[in-house]
Amino acid sequence: MTALVDNPLVRWLTVIVVSALAALGVYLVRRLVPPDELRENNMFTAATYNVAGLVYGVYLAFTVVIGWQNFQDAEQIAATEATDLGQLWRDAAVLPDHDAIRADIYNYTRSVINDDWPTMRAGKGADPRTTRIYKDLWQRYYATQISNEDLIRKTFFEESLRQMNNLSRDRRLRLTAGKADLPAMMWGLLILGGVGIIALAMLQGTKHAWVQLAVTVFLAALLTHAVMIVGALVSPFTGDVSVQPTAYEALLQSFDEDRAK
Repeated sequence: MTALVDNPLVRWLTVIVVSALAALGVYLVRRLVPPDELRENNMFTAATYNVAGLVYGVYLAFTVVIGWQNFQDAEQIAATEATDLGQLWRDAAVLPDHDAIRADIYNYTRSVINDDWPTMRAGKGADPRTTRIYKDLWQRYYATQISNEDLIRKTFFEESLRQMNNLSRDRRLRLTAGKADLPAMMWGLLILGGVGIIALAMLQGTKHAWVQLAVTVFLAALLTHAVMIVGALVSPFTGDVSVQPTAYEALLQSFDEDRAK
């Protein structure tokens, strides 16, 4: 579902198509059933519409909150991973083979921006090049040996290992956050509920056809756009509404400034 709403053109075309179908539905209903007959049932359909609208409105708001929370969590995870890399870069200054360790940290950060992000936008998860650099960085730490007498370096090394574990956790959370989605049951209620609300609006009897047409088309466009927004938010790394690698770009710039000193 989310793959269909990541493109803004698809979203707007969907809104237009659903609105056109709603307008056609109003026309067909008024042709098949005289408006006077519809008005006879207005009390019942209006009561049903009010109850269904209330339930659907609460449910729609709930799914929007879920999507927005997922989007914010993805942003926070990316910022936390960038922070882990910054701390690793700082602590690596006192470790043996610090130049090689820093080179891997630098290359990993650059690869997250240039390689990981495009593959996550495509919904493919981690890029193999970034994964390879990440594994090389771990090998650097595995190969590092510090004597127990060198307390300062040993302390920094132990802290670096803790940060590496944090980096592993945040990297894994970032990759899994890009695959988040609502369960099919929730999508079903979201879509079918919207269809039901629009159908109830078609069954309202109004004296003037243009009033019912305008209200129904507006309702169809509003609900469709809201559902499409939910779809865009639950997939935080794809489409035009997506998390950007801003934290990594700022970090890479600070690395460049540090290397230039």
